[in-house]
Amino acid sequence: MARIQSVLRRSQGTQDAEISIACSDVVAFDGWELHRTERSLLSPTGLVVALSNAEFRLLNTFLQTPRRLLSRDQLMEQARGRAMDAFERSIDLLVSRLRQKLADDASEPSMIKTVRGAGYLFNVQSVQVRAAWRA
Repeated sequence: MARIQSVLRRSQGTQDAEISIACSDVVAFDGWELHRTERSLLSPTGLVVALSNAEFRLLNTFLQTPRRLLSRDQLMEQARGRAMDAFERSIDLLVSRLRQKLADDASEPSMIKTVRGAGYLFNVQSVQVRAAWRA
């Protein structure tokens, strides 16, 4: 009974975290800030990085499930809003573009890791949420 309760408690914590990330205005991760209402990405040096709609949705999907392996099908469905054809590899191109914008080295990626045959893992140290400051 104690094992079941501990599993339920742990799963409830991740669901609460996902809900708070989904409802927040600003999500900070590893020095970066994603401002959802403005749909802008702020680099650790303070530069605004332009994101396409697809890149924004993909980053948003990664931030809602950090440190969790997502298959190509899951990413395509959540980020693109549609199912993927069996041989469609457009998600790979989208991940590659997002890596470039996040300055994640393609030969040794640290933020978006490829798990061969399984999908992608958004491997960030911490994800913090806060409301945007309004003047």
